[in-house]
Amino acid sequence: MQTLHTLLTLKKLYLLRALGVKYCNPQPPIYTQDSFKINNPANLQKLIQECQLCPQKSSIPHIGLYNLKSKITFLSLSPILDIQLRFTSKNSQMLKKIIENVLLLSLKEVSILSLLKCEIPKISQHQCYQSCKNYLFKQLEFSENKLIVLLGQEVYEFFCDDKTPYENLQGKSLKWGDFLLFPTFSLTQLLRQPQLKIQAHQEFLTLKGYL
Repeated sequence: MQTLHTLLTLKKLYLLRALGVKYCNPQPPIYTQDSFKINNPANLQKLIQECQLCPQKSSIPHIGLYNLKSKITFLSLSPILDIQLRFTSKNSQMLKKIIENVLLLSLKEVSILSLLKCEIPKISQHQCYQSCKNYLFKQLEFSENKLIVLLGQEVYEFFCDDKTPYENLQGKSLKWGDFLLFPTFSLTQLLRQPQLKIQAHQEFLTLKGYL
């Protein structure tokens, strides 16, 4: 029975590869703290709100827009929405337009999460991510969707712990454990270089095909 299951899994993986899905080395989440042995999203939210793990412990953590039944998760390095989940920044307003006008989804159908749960100075980001990542992985574990959009090269390198040239991966689907990743432009990059929006639009149309 185990052999049959393995063969069926391999068949599925080869089919995905034939359809253009690429693979990267999975870095499965490791929960090392007793506090992460929870099975309730509400408890997780409380745990994030009360976080005291890193030097930014005086900051207010951002849970993000977290819909357990979302179809897709957008993942940024730092929080995009404000603490009241409002789309007040130019980055967040651009993402809202992509979600509603290109992907034709409502905000209730998506999750918008960040690797770092607070606004972290660049010099401390790698250190603080080691504290934040268990929160993120637990959020992903509770969510039903397995499609994650990585908004920029930094997000990919943090999340996958991989230094593969980003131009070789961008705009393509990647199998990562149980998840399907879709690396694309960061929102800041699109705001600074509006000439990239044509390519970005094509990438989001490709992404739409996975919904």
